[in-house]
Amino acid sequence: MKWFDDEIEKEFDRMRQRMEKMLGSPSRPGAATLCGDAGWRPSLDLYETPDELIVLVDVAGIKPKDVEVIVDGDTVRLRGNRCRPLEKNVNRVHHMEIDFGPFSHSIRLPVAIDPEGANSTYRDGFLVINLPKKARISTSVSIQSDE
Repeated sequence: MKWFDDEIEKEFDRMRQRMEKMLGSPSRPGAATLCGDAGWRPSLDLYETPDELIVLVDVAGIKPKDVEVIVDGDTVRLRGNRCRPLEKNVNRVHHMEIDFGPFSHSIRLPVAIDPEGANSTYRDGFLVINLPKKARISTSVSIQSDE
């Protein structure tokens, strides 16, 4: 049943992505949230090279100490908080598009990875998470005969 559950989760993720494209991100101010309690999610991209998966996360304005990355099996989970830099002496907000506050985001990985080799780097407002692919091990199987 795990395969069936994985397929359902993938289809829900595809539906959420299509809805966000049609309606805009649900984390925008005034929009109903589909993301759970966190309220917003940082944008991320997932790339694959021959040796690794690379997750690129937009964390502009977030200190590296305020982000937690958890690799759990075939899922990468991100949690953190982006604080408002301008709280004092602001009388009125005329326009607001930048999301602030706690966030949570997770993505399922399309291939098996080696979590022990995972590392991340914060650069120019992006968190780059490198996840080496798990080495494929092949072996020959001897054939036994009853003859």
